[in-house]
Amino acid sequence: MKTLPPLVISSFKLSLIKMTGHTRRLFAAELAKTYFNSSSRKTERILGVSRDMVDLGLHELRTVFRCLENFSQRGRKKKNLDSQI
Repeated sequence: MKTLPPLVISSFKLSLIKMTGHTRRLFAAELAKTYFNSSSRKTERILGVSRDMVDLGLHELRTVFRCLENFSQRGRKKKNLDSQI
């Protein structure tokens, strides 16, 4: 593992905070591959990102297939008012 200065680590963290979805996973995977020997655990410990997210990004890099997000199925569902009348 290459030793990174704290300023570089903080800029990587800021970049990861501003990214979302597929681009965030790929960026985290590239960082893991380049600086942390493709270790999702080291990436999680140093950058504070989800290990599962890094693993998924590494898998997407390896296979060249993009995994789709399903954000619409998260959270509380809207109540259907028409069925109550």
